[in-house]
Amino acid sequence: MTGSVVRTSAAALLSLDDHVCTDPAVVGNKAATLAHLRQAGFAVPAGVVVPAAALEGVTEGLPSAVTRALLNLSSLIGRGPWAVRSSSTAEDSEHASYAGQFETALDVEDERLAEAVFECWRSGQADRVRAYGGERGAGSMAVLLQPMVAADVAGVAFTIDPVSGEHVTVIEAVQGLGERLVSGSATPERWISRDGGTIATSSAAIVLTADQAGSIGDLARRVEEHLGRPQDIEWAIADGSLWLIQARPITTEPRSGPELIPVPIEVPPGYWQRDDFHEPLPITPFGRTLLTEQILKVFPAVFAEFGILLERAEVAFVGGWVYNRTVPVGAPAPERGASAPPPRWLLWLLMRTHPAVRRRCRAAGRALALDLPAAVIRRWFDEWRPEHQSDVAKALGVDLRSLSDADLAAELDHRVEVIGHPAHIVVAIGYWIQVYELTELCRDLLGWDIPKTLSLLDGLSTASTRPGNQLADLARIARSSPAVLRLLADVDESTPGRLADADPEFARAFSEYVEANGHRSLRYDIIDPTLAEMPYLLLRLVAQQLELDVSPARAARESLHRRDRAADEALELLSSHSRDDKERFERALTRARRAFPALEDRVWWTTSVQAALLRYVALEIGRRLADRHQIDAVDDVFFLEADVSRSALLDGARCTEIVRIAKGQRDWAIRNPGPPAYGDPPRGAPPFDLLPRDARLVNQGVLWGITQVFGSPRGVRDERVVSGTPASGGRYTGPVRVITGDGDFDKIRTGDVVVCPTTSPAWSVVFPSMGALVADAGGMLSHPAIIAREYGIPAVVGAGNATALLHDGQTVTVDGTTGVVELG
Repeated sequence: MTGSVVRTSAAALLSLDDHVCTDPAVVGNKAATLAHLRQAGFAVPAGVVVPAAALEGVTEGLPSAVTRALLNLSSLIGRGPWAVRSSSTAEDSEHASYAGQFETALDVEDERLAEAVFECWRSGQADRVRAYGGERGAGSMAVLLQPMVAADVAGVAFTIDPVSGEHVTVIEAVQGLGERLVSGSATPERWISRDGGTIATSSAAIVLTADQAGSIGDLARRVEEHLGRPQDIEWAIADGSLWLIQARPITTEPRSGPELIPVPIEVPPGYWQRDDFHEPLPITPFGRTLLTEQILKVFPAVFAEFGILLERAEVAFVGGWVYNRTVPVGAPAPERGASAPPPRWLLWLLMRTHPAVRRRCRAAGRALALDLPAAVIRRWFDEWRPEHQSDVAKALGVDLRSLSDADLAAELDHRVEVIGHPAHIVVAIGYWIQVYELTELCRDLLGWDIPKTLSLLDGLSTASTRPGNQLADLARIARSSPAVLRLLADVDESTPGRLADADPEFARAFSEYVEANGHRSLRYDIIDPTLAEMPYLLLRLVAQQLELDVSPARAARESLHRRDRAADEALELLSSHSRDDKERFERALTRARRAFPALEDRVWWTTSVQAALLRYVALEIGRRLADRHQIDAVDDVFFLEADVSRSALLDGARCTEIVRIAKGQRDWAIRNPGPPAYGDPPRGAPPFDLLPRDARLVNQGVLWGITQVFGSPRGVRDERVVSGTPASGGRYTGPVRVITGDGDFDKIRTGDVVVCPTTSPAWSVVFPSMGALVADAGGMLSHPAIIAREYGIPAVVGAGNATALLHDGQTVTVDGTTGVVELG
């Protein structure tokens, strides 16, 4: 891409270097502004415009003159792929921005160019555009085409603060394409540039340097000065060069955007860690239900039953973010500042004389005498899981709209009650203790590390792989149907509705798949839609399966082979050991293999599906409250606590002010993330070796399990390396795709290195498409680690802030054996 003058195609395209291209009536406001700025010497990428006049009267496809002209696009402005954007006479004006109203197509290859231009132009006829424009309408539509800027960093800049109205330049930046910021899928790094060159950021500078931020601020101010009014610009940095992508006048009065309401930073005494593992964003008030019912209320009784030396878990919402900590049995009230741990002789004495500690040690003895760890696993498969499955089937069969307000409130009460079932916690504890017993035995008898030991359990977490395997079955059906293949070539939101006409058999199979796998929350909050609400995303995953050679039966055989090979190796090493050692190993292996499938399985039924069912009830409450003008929009219900929404449903109270404050505080928190931790961490490891044998095994097993699930983020940044915990062996090189949530699933292409904050079991539908995985959070037994091993793809977890350090399209090599991600 260069700044040289570009020739104009006489047929149907106008160059941004052509004087006529500065006329908004001919090429629309966006293209005219960019042409004006480019011709004035600003670093605007080369481009051409399909003028509005060339598209008048279009109904089915582009005019032949335009199609022919597009064939020569590379000779006009260089090689693609292309960015195809709308340029209406109505958008980016001083009256309205029309932001997000028209279609934009990025990374468009030559063969899709004509189609993308037509779809972009046709978006000007959409109902939402007519509703947005009102009497003004959408104006006449031109289409702007430019080569994609392969951005290392991109973002926006406002020459006045759109919230406060202060005349400062506000810069927001993300790694990779600016589309991640515009779409809301990435939290930006925020800088403030003031007159006189003062530059500041409220967080650690990861995305931009101060010099880069200063250059962006200078660019934004020069655009404002040239165009004579405050501007909102989009920019990108590629190969060290700063490009101006778009400029439009700021059309809103201050505070017309999201209202930001600061949240007090009140840190309780003690050590608090931010919970990025469960929820990488500030959780909504309604979404806190899972947190309070499933963790805070259940932990104390479960800890006591197993003899765990923890009294309870606590949560604090500091600056709008979730922070948590655990409170040891008999611990004094926390004080500010760290204190030295007592000497070991005193700890030994306390552990044998403190009444609460003695009670827990006796409970641990009873738990192991009754083999409670194995009992809860059996109870999960024999009793609790069937109960959950029956309840889920019944819930999905209820027509929520037909319920009275009182019955809907009762349904909410029931959902909260089911969420509070202790299975989620007790099954995890039973699992941790039994898998810990195996890893300790393999370490002592065989000298094996944790990854080697886990090869004995390879392929047993079937809840992780079942959705992906069923996708492969759908792809097999699709391959035999030409009509389905044609539909899958270009999936949009309307495609699922057209399946029945194309192929009833496939439509029926796909509907069954959605019912079986789609009613799952993809995060621990419930504000985001489930996959069942977005079936077109699942259909796109089926389309991607067509590119893959996936055989569930072959994968199962390979997993069995790896398990058997590891077991044979272990028995060979034990051949010279005593009979007692061999029997201990066989017993520990059998118990761990029975327990291993339960971890992901119980998350599937006790959390993922329960969050989805809670969301559906919340949406019906929200619909009624919105219809009665108690809230402004259906989704506002997520900014009410569950009991508040229940009360409003029954008493008719207006909740708009509660919603306004909750929204403003969450938006402020997203822009102002807190540190990873507050307070001084405890010094040294817990002295479990001072405990009696049974209490020692229980507490070491639980601490080990928690560590292996949540991990310890240890991301390291230098010029070429990101590191974390090695989670699934192998080495893979491919392009990065940063996925922050389910809304990004359609970005994943076959062979991508998916970089994400974390995953849940419901993410298993996208694992078959991945080449490798990098997660900010997690340990060896976290969801992303287990699922990656089940699919046999290299994975690194606990990489800290990989989602901020890496960006879309960047080539990396993931070494899942060493835990290193090499850049370039």
